Amino acid sequence: MSSSTLQHDTYDKPVALIPVDPSLAIRDRYFAPSLLAPFAEDMARRLARISMGPLLETSADTGIMTQALASAMSAGLTIIATDPGAEMVAYASAKPGMARVTWQQANPAALPFPDGAFGIVTCHFGVVTLLDRVPAFIEARRVMKPGGRFVFSVPALLRHNPVAECLQDIMEDLFPSDPPRFIGHVLHGYGDSQAIDDDLTGAGFTDAIYTSVDLPFVAATARDVAMGYCLGTPLRREIEMRAPGGGEGVIAAAEVALERRFGRGPIEASMRAHFVSAAG
Repeated sequence: MSSSTLQHDTYDKPVALIPVDPSLAIRDRYFAPSLLAPFAEDMARRLARISMGPLLETSADTGIMTQALASAMSAGLTIIATDPGAEMVAYASAKPGMARVTWQQANPAALPFPDGAFGIVTCHFGVVTLLDRVPAFIEARRVMKPGGRFVFSVPALLRHNPVAECLQDIMEDLFPSDPPRFIGHVLHGYGDSQAIDDDLTGAGFTDAIYTSVDLPFVAATARDVAMGYCLGTPLRREIEMRAPGGGEGVIAAAEVALERRFGRGPIEASMRAHFVSAAG
C-alpha cells in the first residue's frame, strides 16, 4: 500500500447478511446504556477539542463510541472505525448515525494503514480484551501523525465500580471453585496506571496523561443489569461453560443480589473509568 493513501474499503449492504450474534443487540439494549454510552459520550466530547485528523477508532465493537464521535466531531473531520470481526462491522455500520463513518475490518495489532496517517487513534474499553496489548499499542503509534494522540479508555478497578463488584461477588458465590473471570480480570482488570504505563513504554510512547472520570451508573431495573452483563458480554460464554442451560438461574441470582445491595426499582450507583492520552 502506498504510504500516501489510506485504505477506505467500506462495507455496504451485503455485509449485513452476515448472521448477527443476538448478544450484540442485548449488549446495546441492556449493557451499553448504563456503562458504555456515558463514558463514550464524555470521551467523544473531549476528543472534539483535538482538531488534528483523521480519526481512527480501533476495536469499535458495536459502535457505541463511534456514534458519539460522529455526533461530536467537527463535520470536516474524517472518521474511520475498525473492528477485527466482520460480524461486528456489519452490525455496527448499519446503526443510525454512521453515514459519515468509513467502516473497515482490521486487527488492532496489524492495521492496514500507512505510517503517520491519523491525528487521533482512539479505542473505547477495547484494549482490555486484547491478549497482548503492546503490539496493538505499537500499531497505534505507527499510524499516528507526529504530534498526534492515542486516546483510549479502560474501566477502573472493581472497588470503584460497585455494580460490577456486586456481579463479580455473585459469580464467585455461584461458582466458587472456578468463578468467571470476565468482569474482575478482564473488563476491570486493567485499571492500574503502572500496568498501562509499562505497556505504553514497551510500545515506544514517551508521554501519557491519565484522567479518572466518575459518572453515575443508572439502569431501569436490576434485571436489566443482570441481562446486560450475563447475556451481552463475554461473561455469557463463561456462564454457559459452567452451567449449560442454566443462564436464567444465574440471571435471577444476579438480579436478587443487585436488589439486595441497591434496592428495588431503578439501579443508581457510581462508576469510574480512566482515559489515557499517549504521545511521543
